[in-house]
Amino acid sequence: MHKNRADALVPALLVLGALLIAADVVWTFTLTPLVQGAQLSEPVVIAGQMVTTKLLLSQKIFYLHVPVAVASFVAMGVAAFYALRFLMTKDRAHDVRSRTAMQITLVFIVATMISGDLWTRFEWGVWWVWEPRLTTYFILMLLVIGYFVLRNALDDPEKAARFAAVFCIVAFVDAPISFLITRLVPSSVHPVVFRTDSGLPPLMLIPFLLGMAGVLMIAFALYRYALRVNAAADEVEDLKRRLEELDGEASRAAAAAALDRLQARAADVALTGGSGGARGATAFDASAGSRAPGEADTPTRSCPDVSRASHMPKED
Repeated sequence: MHKNRADALVPALLVLGALLIAADVVWTFTLTPLVQGAQLSEPVVIAGQMVTTKLLLSQKIFYLHVPVAVASFVAMGVAAFYALRFLMTKDRAHDVRSRTAMQITLVFIVATMISGDLWTRFEWGVWWVWEPRLTTYFILMLLVIGYFVLRNALDDPEKAARFAAVFCIVAFVDAPISFLITRLVPSSVHPVVFRTDSGLPPLMLIPFLLGMAGVLMIAFALYRYALRVNAAADEVEDLKRRLEELDGEASRAAAAAALDRLQARAADVALTGGSGGARGATAFDASAGSRAPGEADTPTRSCPDVSRASHMPKED
């Protein structure tokens, strides 16, 4: 019942999440003020206002980039949770949930990398910088890809599920490190969005929260949809495996029945041939016993008188 209710919410969550993300983007580029950046060499008048610092238009990408990155961390946390549950209970349903969450994690990690590289190109003039946040997140992406490589490299489903669960839990350790690295390493040049020393004004906070809610709704809806697809695919694989086992058992039973028939036929042939030889020998002994003694050893002479008469001299 709970599963059906959650699946029924998937279309509504997709629509609502898309609307919230659209509102976030429109609000960000229309009402949200620009972030003050570096000091300008001389003041500039923009829209009737005196500006003394560089207004960073590229910072607006963080209103969508940060929610996507947070969604990737949340999805990977769900994957690690169900991986631990699978190792504890050996329930394949938990393995399916963990694998599905890792698929969603990979989708949002790729989206985070693309949006982050766009900001890096516009803000720093390069596509990539080996700074702590980008490096740890890049390692996280490689770990998630390695998770699927490991699953596909093993033919045994049970062994693949166990190894993947352990790998997922170990890989999740990099998620909090990547999230907190900008605070742990002072030399990091990556901007810190979640801060405790100052708060965002309403015109910045509202679109950020709208984007966060919309991305999380989209992530949950995609997870439920992918979970339903993966569960159905696993059921099909189980049915195929059972059919193959039944087919193998039927083939072995047919082969055993054919062998039994051949053995029975061979026994009948052997029994029939042996009884025929015994009857022939008995008939021969009976015919031999009916003759007089010495008759079998004495050759038969035909017409002895005629033979003697032919050698006698003729009388005149």
